[in-house]
Amino acid sequence: MALPVVIEPGVDYASPSDWVWRDVDSSQPNSAVFHISHSEITRVLVDTLRPEDCSPDANVVIKDEIPILVLDSLDKYWAGEAKQHLPLNGVRVPVEADTLAEAKRALADDLAAQFRLLMMLRSSAHQLAPPLQENLLMLSERLEPRRDKA
Repeated sequence: MALPVVIEPGVDYASPSDWVWRDVDSSQPNSAVFHISHSEITRVLVDTLRPEDCSPDANVVIKDEIPILVLDSLDKYWAGEAKQHLPLNGVRVPVEADTLAEAKRALADDLAAQFRLLMMLRSSAHQLAPPLQENLLMLSERLEPRRDKA
């Protein structure tokens, strides 16, 4: 219903006639949005990321707690930070995994990777764009280098 394409069984043309299936495919949003919008979501969970949700070999860990939302789409869990508590700039896509614990770990790893990337960019000779500086500040308040790593 969202696409201006008429589909008839046994017919191989699009309406309007200049609409091609390649356009339908390339117009799909990222896989997270596509999967979530085409799934039966049974539950929306409010949860938190804690230091113990970080990977054991992570160089950067969560300091305290970060509120998150988790969507249960029956076959996957999709975890994303709550914008009210961590309003990162730019497009943020929820991460998916087969279990709730895996989704939380994937989100913790994703935030740590973004933090490390922003720190590397800041240490280069170039200035960070203001939205990236804001993200770096927010992440530096919530994440820290792992202290017990040898």
